[in-house]
Amino acid sequence: MPKKKDDSPKTLSEKEAKQLIDKLSVEIRHHQYLYYVKNEPKISDFDFDQMFRRLQDLEEAFPDLKDPASPTLVVGSDLDKDFEKFQHKLPVLSLINTYNDEELLDWVNKTDPEGLYSVEWKIDGASIVLYYENGMLQNGVTRGSGGIGDDVTDNIRTIRNIPLRLPEPITIYLRGEVFMTFKDFEEFNELSSGKYANPRNLSAGSIKQKNSADTAKRPLRIFTYDATFPDIAKKFRTHQEILTKLDKLTFPVPPDTVFVTGSKMAKTIQDFKKKKEKLGFPTDGLVVKLNDVSKRDALGYTSHSPRWARAYKFDAVMKESKIVDITYAVGRTGKITPRAEIEPVSLAGTTVTFATLHNQDYIDELGVGIGAVVRVAKRGEIIPAVEEVVTPGKDVFKIPDRCPSCKTKTIKKEGLVDLFCPNPDCPDRVKNGIIFYCQRKQMDIEGLGDKQIEFLYDHDYIKSVADLYDLKDKKEKLMEEEGFGEKSVAIILGGIEQSKQKDFRFVLPSIGLPELGHKVTELLIEHGIDSMDEILAISKDKNRIDSLLEIPGIGPSTVLAFQENFSDKRILKLIDRLKKAGLKMKADPVKVADQQPFAGQSWCVTGSFENFQPRDKAMDLIVYYGGRKVSAVSSKTTHLLAGPGAGSKLEKANELGIAVYDENQFLELLKSHKIDFKNPK
Repeated sequence: MPKKKDDSPKTLSEKEAKQLIDKLSVEIRHHQYLYYVKNEPKISDFDFDQMFRRLQDLEEAFPDLKDPASPTLVVGSDLDKDFEKFQHKLPVLSLINTYNDEELLDWVNKTDPEGLYSVEWKIDGASIVLYYENGMLQNGVTRGSGGIGDDVTDNIRTIRNIPLRLPEPITIYLRGEVFMTFKDFEEFNELSSGKYANPRNLSAGSIKQKNSADTAKRPLRIFTYDATFPDIAKKFRTHQEILTKLDKLTFPVPPDTVFVTGSKMAKTIQDFKKKKEKLGFPTDGLVVKLNDVSKRDALGYTSHSPRWARAYKFDAVMKESKIVDITYAVGRTGKITPRAEIEPVSLAGTTVTFATLHNQDYIDELGVGIGAVVRVAKRGEIIPAVEEVVTPGKDVFKIPDRCPSCKTKTIKKEGLVDLFCPNPDCPDRVKNGIIFYCQRKQMDIEGLGDKQIEFLYDHDYIKSVADLYDLKDKKEKLMEEEGFGEKSVAIILGGIEQSKQKDFRFVLPSIGLPELGHKVTELLIEHGIDSMDEILAISKDKNRIDSLLEIPGIGPSTVLAFQENFSDKRILKLIDRLKKAGLKMKADPVKVADQQPFAGQSWCVTGSFENFQPRDKAMDLIVYYGGRKVSAVSSKTTHLLAGPGAGSKLEKANELGIAVYDENQFLELLKSHKIDFKNPK
């Protein structure tokens, strides 16, 4: 048998290395496009990672051969970078907003009632402009003032579905929106102890990280929606042609875009509204544009907006009001959120007196100050927010550098646009931590709402969650307080006592430690780390701490937080008090059936199912009948339940030779064990 050629980097000539680097680069770009743009992966994650690492090794061995558009640039750099200012090569204009069907249809009828219009999702993310020269990404720039933005190219290169090299040597300037899917945001936020408010804020903060290696850790994506081709003599006739060209150049474009005449606009808007709730990414409305480029040119622009396009906001109910003051809320993580105190206005059935201003960047972007006349809407019909400025105040408001609750000097965490109070004893932080602990999805303590907790804290009944369990000793005194009668106190004390029966699965994430939310808690328990004693033992053993990285879904930031949390004397004292109060410090054994047909098996699930919604119902069945559920496919996984939409987990299972069941096969398996999946006994 002939000996296989040794093709390690050290044995290759420069010519051979160049050929291999070029070949790998082309293959990796192709698979990145299939995975991140088309959502149609053709190889397993394992095979892709092997190919990627091979290219990294070659580039390290032959640094002079590294392509300026190498796909390995998505990992970013850990070097600090201050952002240079970039003069935009085209005006980066905003759109005029419309807030109801009548307003939009009136604009359509005045503009071109029989014309063809594009209707596309308005992505709620961070605006970005990409500049390509001869097919190579040269600059990624924030919108900024519309004339000058921040050059964040190194960060933009790390976004997986942005091509660094185009299939044609073309010069193109295009607009896009950087965003996160809801799923990616929830998973990342869970690992970050829920400190991020929403996908939009996290996306905006992520592209402004000082180290691009940190940006690379964020699950960012982009949709591109318009472009200028300065070197193409033959101009595009329609917007539809532009989007088709972007797709051919491997740019991701918003899904569901349609082209309709003005007469069909009303029905189209309603069709989009029906789809909105099922979208996997954040959107705050639609963008409607004239399709015909020559008609666009004839209509032209104002100094701020094109006359041939409108934004249609889903949050249609907006009211004008005046900002009378700007105050702050300090959350349990220390995040300081400015909020506008406004003249009372009725909005979506309630009287609104406060509206969020998110952070200083948002205030600067709006140019808002005390005395400003603003438009306010309820985002998602829940949180009132200042959306637009009608008349600016005297000066743009600047958040003071001291915590409004405890006067500690605030800090700005790496990669975040928000200010934080670092003082763990900050009254507002502590109060909100107790409120978090008592919430329904946490320890679910009946009778303790926000107002009751604030009263108990302010009147020195409690100063930490552990103090809740000593509250029974102050029962008589508490019943003398206004609003705390015998019945309400009995409900509160009963709720506190009942919380002692909550599983450790709820106790650990309810404490509110950084990076240790419900998802990480489940991952730990899945891998046998099911008690506080075991967690504390691991925290004292460097090797065991490092071994946490072997758990799929747990990364370096979680491990670091794990180590810091359980070496903090304040946290250890709190845990000890909760333990002495009688809370469960070990996960309850899962209730199982007498028969155990799945004993010794480890099952993972992927895709969607008709009879198991949510799909965890199938996993609960497996656990009830003796099996073990896992969140990721590995060599220790014995079975995979795969439904439509299965992706990389199915690829990896096939690669590892793991038994794969579709829904019908799984139902037959249950039937063979005489298991009624609707009524398990």
